Amino acid sequence: MSEACLQTDTAMSDDTTSPSDERTRRGFLRAGTATLAVGATASTTGCLSSLPPLGSSLSYGRLDVPPADEPAYRRWLPTPDAFETRYDDGYSFGSVEPGPYVADAPRKFRARRALFKLEPDYFGIGFENYDRMVTSNLGVVVEASFDRDAVASTLIGSGYAPDGTYRGYDLFARRDTERRVAVGDGVVVWTNAVEHPAANLELLIDTGAGDRTRYHEASDAFAAVSAAVGASRQVIAGPYSMDPRGDSEFGADAFRLGDDATYQVLAMHFAAGRTPTQESLESAFRESYRLTEESQGAEITVDGRLATVEARAPRRESVDPTPDVDPPQVTWGASTDAGVEALTLRHEAGDAVPAEWLWLDFEDGAGPNEVEKISLWPDRETVEPGDTTTVDLRDHGDPSAVNVVLSSGGTDFRMLFTYELE
Repeated sequence: MSEACLQTDTAMSDDTTSPSDERTRRGFLRAGTATLAVGATASTTGCLSSLPPLGSSLSYGRLDVPPADEPAYRRWLPTPDAFETRYDDGYSFGSVEPGPYVADAPRKFRARRALFKLEPDYFGIGFENYDRMVTSNLGVVVEASFDRDAVASTLIGSGYAPDGTYRGYDLFARRDTERRVAVGDGVVVWTNAVEHPAANLELLIDTGAGDRTRYHEASDAFAAVSAAVGASRQVIAGPYSMDPRGDSEFGADAFRLGDDATYQVLAMHFAAGRTPTQESLESAFRESYRLTEESQGAEITVDGRLATVEARAPRRESVDPTPDVDPPQVTWGASTDAGVEALTLRHEAGDAVPAEWLWLDFEDGAGPNEVEKISLWPDRETVEPGDTTTVDLRDHGDPSAVNVVLSSGGTDFRMLFTYELE
């Protein structure tokens, strides 16, 4: 997930984010918090605003939380000063160990899994088969067991072309957008300049090889919170507050799965002299949206400048894996004619998608919570690899970009692909 999307996912818990630029708007679109409108636009507040705080439903006491493995994702995270873009306060990242779709996990767990799954192109591996995926402003790293030749064949068959080698990795690139892939032994590195503002495939590879100083080696705050949450099934972290009172300087939010419950673990690092008491945090979390709404029990500990919140959410009623909660993984391609009057979209590779779920949104000055909805394949039932559609752009003003959006027609949706027209 991009920085905007990672921060959106975290900030949505308190419904306080007000995006002002297109990159942040795309983060909201990926998080599914905008509103689809047919023939008109409308805006609403964030989709979590109708949820009540946990309040008296949250009790505090000792919890037996499943242990986490060592935070192996730190291998792929360089120190912030390695970026060409300055990140003086640090940067955000996410890590997921996908596994199969978990139908009875908390809503927030399922929503985050969907966001992770939507980010990379399809490499012929299958998202559920990834051992780990790490994402940041630099790009995406996938660790998995796969045949290199098979992945290369998938890439070449879906619009990528060989582009040399780097440190034992085979490189591939596209012409339609600035997307690059490096395929190594058990590792795929992918960057997309549209979604990764500091896209740098080589820096990720160098960091993975141990030739760059890593984030946890240079930041006490990141070292502390990443050690506290460990690997976990899902982790998002960055230089923003997980404390409902807004006082922590760096935070991490993780999920782990137990036999009969899901556990959420939050770690917060505070500036010297700003660490709150356990009692004040207990009060704050009762009145916030930080914990998944299914939480029933929690335990808060404070140790020096680090506070940790562990919460237990019992398994609930199963939710079927419809495309909005378990979205398709697809490589999309696009092109325009010489006069930029017609846009052609291509399903290059990956999962089949119900045509009624696919829509087009134009970035043309609409507000951040507004999406123009145009059906892409109105006469088809299913869209599969090799299928194309053409859209006349002349009736839509002067858009700067288009987004392929996944939606059943209501207010819940996901953004699948962005193509910039300028």
